[in-house]
Amino acid sequence: MNSMPENFPDTGAGCADRHYLIRSEAEGDDIELRVGSIEGLPSVYITEESDVVEDVLIVVDGMQAPGNYPALRASTVYTIYKVIGDLEAEVACIHCKALLKDKGSRQHYVVSVGRAYLPKVQILDAWREGVPVSWRDLDPVYGYPWISACMSLASPFNWRQTLVTGLVVLDVAGLRTEDDLYCHLGEALFGYRGYAGSNLAAFEDVLRHNEPARITFSIPDEAEFDAFLARTTRRSGHAGVFKQIIGEAGAALRIERRSA
Repeated sequence: MNSMPENFPDTGAGCADRHYLIRSEAEGDDIELRVGSIEGLPSVYITEESDVVEDVLIVVDGMQAPGNYPALRASTVYTIYKVIGDLEAEVACIHCKALLKDKGSRQHYVVSVGRAYLPKVQILDAWREGVPVSWRDLDPVYGYPWISACMSLASPFNWRQTLVTGLVVLDVAGLRTEDDLYCHLGEALFGYRGYAGSNLAAFEDVLRHNEPARITFSIPDEAEFDAFLARTTRRSGHAGVFKQIIGEAGAALRIERRSA
């Protein structure tokens, strides 16, 4: 079974001082720009379901571009990636509105931001640098970015990861949100950077790709577990579906103390 790498491999020499890639999304435009740094992107998590953030001032420094493409073009959509080891992690998707100033290696732009994943990239950076951080140490707002960072590592292997245990105890004590539950599941199943999905469908998909017959889930207190999922998801039947998925995926479920 393939497993995700414990360390992020080094990139080639050509990327050593260019930590970002900017790719045009314009049809027929295969331009790729290498950039030293980008300042000013929103620190909040912005997904495709979120509202676009308009009129953001960003600074692009150290752009390495072909002579016929010295700057980002107005009215063009770009996706920005950060190079972390051999991983290209998406940072943001922007729509360039205007180049305000081009001086030396620094270019100031006004852009709109349709997607932004800076917290996820910060987590990947921390892992790369060996920072001893856990999702439990962070504000709950980092729950989904943590899951997304884990997903970035598991995705190239079609969710296949190395099991660290065959018994996962679903004790919800200390868990604050639904994201916390999936962080706990990923860590319990596959270790520190393990990915177990972020919703029921993704959880089932991960289970099915990782020898579910070897896995037993244990619920110490069914009433407490059911109440936690009802509260965090605001869906009274969510816990029942969760337990059903475990069985349908081929894993075992053991309930120590059943609801009255």
